[in-house]
Amino acid sequence: MKNRDKEWKQIVQELLEAGREVAAWDYVTALRGPDVPCQWPVKTVFTGPLRCKSMHQVVQNATDFERLSPESVVEAFEFAHEHRRKLLHYLVHVESAWRTLHRKVSFLLRGLISLEPLEDLESWAKEYRALVDEWLDRESVIDTGDQDG
Repeated sequence: MKNRDKEWKQIVQELLEAGREVAAWDYVTALRGPDVPCQWPVKTVFTGPLRCKSMHQVVQNATDFERLSPESVVEAFEFAHEHRRKLLHYLVHVESAWRTLHRKVSFLLRGLISLEPLEDLESWAKEYRALVDEWLDRESVIDTGDQDG
């Protein structure tokens, strides 16, 4: 079963079965979303894909993420980078979750969180979307390092 078709509880179970308790904690904490008000695409872009298939239609999930326009993903990246101090707690949880799921996504998010100005957020957003789509199409939750991309 592809990750996009799993529910969050299945993701947690796979992490626990692999002995990745800390990763399971990181993942669950990232599911909550930001504790501060932010523009709507932020939660859809950063939390939605982690939720994969959701039984509740009132929360953002992978389907909502996939429906976003490229411009909305860029908008979320711009907002998150501009307000990274306010969103730091949330973004660190999201980055920590991806560290186990897809290291390249984690690396990209570390750049977004950094204090350095990013030259081309549009390219970063495009790469993020491609990497997240790659993970959603995988069957393994954990990044084994041998996947293409």
